[in-house]
Amino acid sequence: MLPYLQLAAASIADQPGVSFEHIVVDAVSNDGTAEWLENRENTTGIIEKDKGMYDAINKGLDKSRGDIVAYLNCDEQYLPGTLSFVKDYFDAHPGVDVLFGDLLLIRPDGSLVAFRKGYRPSWRYIVTSHLYVLSCTMFFRRKLIEEGIRFDSTFKAAGDAHFVINLLRKGYKAEHIKKYLSAFIMTGKNLSTDERAIKEQNELLNIAPSYLKLGKPAINILRLTEKFLSGAYFQKKPLEYSVYTM
Repeated sequence: MLPYLQLAAASIADQPGVSFEHIVVDAVSNDGTAEWLENRENTTGIIEKDKGMYDAINKGLDKSRGDIVAYLNCDEQYLPGTLSFVKDYFDAHPGVDVLFGDLLLIRPDGSLVAFRKGYRPSWRYIVTSHLYVLSCTMFFRRKLIEEGIRFDSTFKAAGDAHFVINLLRKGYKAEHIKKYLSAFIMTGKNLSTDERAIKEQNELLNIAPSYLKLGKPAINILRLTEKFLSGAYFQKKPLEYSVYTM
């Protein structure tokens, strides 16, 4: 997946007007990632075995020093201007702990598959349906790390949903902004389409309070109504964007 990692890295490097650190965590892959990192300036590499994707993300969180923290998988990119927008948003909204935005689904050649818009983050909605606020558009304050928030590495596919449910249940203030922040490349090997993701989402429901299990149909009606009213199903044309391709 090194070619996709290079695209993700390019989208991060091309973020003017803001200072940032870029940490790449690699589980000793044999695709040339370690060699590429040796010759790359302004990127910190952590090359060691891990217990899966979420353990790797935790390693990056532990190493990070920034006031605002986020992560990308190698099949994701930030759109131009995302980091400066996020910085300005957090500066202007000191009471917000977590920010989500909208996402573009694209093919490897950069052509558009679909748009994905989030809406008000609610752990009750997520645990009874799916993670509709998108992790590659998520940014959060350093205090979450300092207060011990981490990914549960026993998950292999739905750890991001568990992470968001956990921070919302703990009372951190999360907001969604109607702005495209990231792009997700449909490579055909995306973990979100894995059977484990479906299995683990069902496991999340199993640990939910009984009233949510019993009320799942009604809660989903409320969720879909809120999604419709938020405008998440609609997009004005033309939709213009810029991404990195091979």
